[in-house]
Amino acid sequence: MDIRSKAEIQKLLQSGNTLATVINAIIVSNYGEEAYDWDPLTVAMELKDDFEVDVIPEIMDKWCAIQIIMGSDAFFKRIDAFLSICNTLSSGEPFFSAFDPVTVDEAAWAIAEVSMNRDMLEFSPTIKAYLRKRLDFENFSSKYPKIFDEVLGSRPSSEDIREGLAEKEANAEVKDIINKNISLMAAQFASIPELKGADLKIINDGIGKVLKLND
Repeated sequence: MDIRSKAEIQKLLQSGNTLATVINAIIVSNYGEEAYDWDPLTVAMELKDDFEVDVIPEIMDKWCAIQIIMGSDAFFKRIDAFLSICNTLSSGEPFFSAFDPVTVDEAAWAIAEVSMNRDMLEFSPTIKAYLRKRLDFENFSSKYPKIFDEVLGSRPSSEDIREGLAEKEANAEVKDIINKNISLMAAQFASIPELKGADLKIINDGIGKVLKLND
């Protein structure tokens, strides 16, 4: 790894704005899939040794969320995990924090980001009920954004969700949060020479193929 990459990764590991997908790519590209099973403290220590940086808590909270997303079905089946992960991916708030209602924007981005990192599963009736109530509360009762039409169905598709991210009108109602974070992700990947352009590949194929997981 060249000096520029190390310096840029140092910055990303000390910024609360670094997206979970970028954190996932940094860690797995350096340590492999086994990092999903490591204790978070071990990950933090490895990053400190290799990149000479104290990783901030927000980064580790997002990494913990990624570990749960990649290693279990909790995001899809448990309302407490769903809400906590949505909050963490969207705002970097501490993963285990007091209850904070998830907004439509926060849920939309979390669902989009999860679709970049793994195959989707059907959501539990409790999570679907929460999403419907939240959409109605935020005045989406007549027409849901396309991303929610997908996840409220019986067989949500990561590929279909990712395809929708590139369509300007597909998620018009939540486009600000999605477009902002996709642009941010592109800039963060572009800052690391070895991962430049990974954002487009991830949106097209998912992070698994980009990082050659499960080969």
